Amino acid sequence: MNSILAVTIIIFLLYFFQVNCQTIYPIDPSGKCEPYIGDTSSSPCSKFLNNLDSIYVSSNSTQQNAMKKLDEYFGILGAIGSSGCKSDSLTYKTLCSIYLPGCESFKNNQTNITIAIPKRICYNTCNSVTTNCGIPKFYFSCDQIEPVSGLPMFPLNYTEFNLTNYDVGSGGSGIGSGSGSGDSNYIVECYAPHSDNTTVDIDSSYCPPPLFYHNSTDHDADYDRGYLFVSESSNCVVPNPVPIYTNEQWDQLYNLSNVLAVLSTFGSLYLLVTFIVLNPKVTSFDRMYGFFNGSVFMMSLSGVILFIAGGPRALIKDGGARISVFEDPLCSSTGFIFQLFAISAILFWAYMGFDLWWRVKYITKPLNIQKYYIPFAFIIAFIFSVIPLATKNYRMVRGNIHCWVYKATLQNTLFFGPLGITLTISTGFIGLVIYEIYKIVKATGRGGIMKLEIKPILNIVLIYFSFVYIFAFNFHNDNNQKNTYGSIDEFFQCTLESDDPSKCTIGGPSIGSLGYFIYCIRIYGIYCFFLQGLNQRAFKIWKRSIVFNNRFVLFIKVKLLSMDNTPSEGGNSSTTAGGSTTTNNNTNNKNNKNNNNNNNNNNNNNNKPTLSTMDSYAFSKNNDSDSDSDDYDPYHKKQNQNDIEIGTVNINN
Repeated sequence: MNSILAVTIIIFLLYFFQVNCQTIYPIDPSGKCEPYIGDTSSSPCSKFLNNLDSIYVSSNSTQQNAMKKLDEYFGILGAIGSSGCKSDSLTYKTLCSIYLPGCESFKNNQTNITIAIPKRICYNTCNSVTTNCGIPKFYFSCDQIEPVSGLPMFPLNYTEFNLTNYDVGSGGSGIGSGSGSGDSNYIVECYAPHSDNTTVDIDSSYCPPPLFYHNSTDHDADYDRGYLFVSESSNCVVPNPVPIYTNEQWDQLYNLSNVLAVLSTFGSLYLLVTFIVLNPKVTSFDRMYGFFNGSVFMMSLSGVILFIAGGPRALIKDGGARISVFEDPLCSSTGFIFQLFAISAILFWAYMGFDLWWRVKYITKPLNIQKYYIPFAFIIAFIFSVIPLATKNYRMVRGNIHCWVYKATLQNTLFFGPLGITLTISTGFIGLVIYEIYKIVKATGRGGIMKLEIKPILNIVLIYFSFVYIFAFNFHNDNNQKNTYGSIDEFFQCTLESDDPSKCTIGGPSIGSLGYFIYCIRIYGIYCFFLQGLNQRAFKIWKRSIVFNNRFVLFIKVKLLSMDNTPSEGGNSSTTAGGSTTTNNNTNNKNNKNNNNNNNNNNNNNNKPTLSTMDSYAFSKNNDSDSDSDDYDPYHKKQNQNDIEIGTVNINN
């Protein structure tokens, strides 16, 4: 305790010595006193300077440069200054006298040497004004020191100069403590102006680029409308997209979102058409997987709607001054669609994990709960989506690429809470699936089951890890939100000092982490397309579908076949083609009969798979889920015995 007290006392004494100990200030031999050059449109200092005829100008400055600085700080006062600050004349007297200090000059009549000494603002006056105006120290600090001398720029009481080398005395315009030539400790009192009734109208609508000015009388209400102010007392708002990245980086993220949304939409639509629309024998697995793909399709479609409307930048309004909120139709509609079908996808995905475990553990035992689970999932998803709709809580998520549930409490209750529960349960089922496969492989000594179930396992695991990342990313951002928005002041300072304010950014998540978040919410349709849409069963469904077996396509195929089989003698072309086709038909019919007999024999030999006799073919049939009498594995090829081939054309009886 004593050591801490001693250190504290030492630090205090050092600070006190720095501020209060008056040492000799150097004299700029090229400094001079000049008449005031006049006001600019932004800086009306003529009403606040103590002596318009004598302004101190150092050797490395000009009044023109000082006026540029004053224009900047008058603009800052208008942008972030409180009403009490902007109505007090002391504010402007102090500001003008800092950059245009009073001047005392001394001339030696014998040598015609003239020197000039500035009259600095007192430290207490400077500190009082900056505190009253609420100006942070990184904007302007009264503890600054002069770069050459290292002495305080704002003395506590006075500044002291040694005039001995200049052979001048106190006969000038200053106040001297000594008399005669070459005063060695000439003292100039610091300047401490007082408030009076002088008023000034400054432009409160100025905001340094890239900030926007918004005339607000209620910051809280305007925040709900999508504006983010740089401070409580300022009408300057942060540009959008929120500058946690440069505009070029935001464009890269927006393009990523647009491309993934379009690809995912087409991928999930392809799966719906293949296994639900064109598939002649839709199984219970197909139905449940169709509900999942349908949910993914609608999630992705919300991104496509944004893309058609102009991309995520269509959610930025008023030229970049605000983000979209509930009252903006594009935002509320796409936010509702995304929330509704994201919850649906999570619930159907959870069922798929349970169904996979059931099919591995109970090979032939049916799972008859789909008819209850499907309406349950949609009711839950609908309720969880209507609540933010009724409370007007869909808006663009600042620093993101889409509209969604806004308030953290609703996000956690209506999305991340259910997601966390689902992830926990699914983690258990994935572990159980691996354990069941391990037991089967250990009992039989064969790994065929792993090959058969690798695609559904991989599908569930990939989606699982994307959900985990979304959950973790949101949790991390919620915990660091204060750090992100706490750096707006530094961003404002950067806009004032940088030669290229467009490069100024606010602290936030790395571009890679947000890019992967966008990837995770847009990738599901692409995952499913590659894992489920590119297999023999899907190709066979399309091959036997009406798309390739309608009258028009058959006509084209027959014509092409006729052209290929046309002999050189033109007179017998039709008869020859017909004969060739007939011969091919007879040959193919015989082959089909032989193949069908072989398939029947194989099926009869594998009707009743048991754990002791299980091999890879035992899983070529799925469970008889939901009482489907002819359910089959969605990943494996099965012969259709009703096919008849005519030449190279396949049709179904």
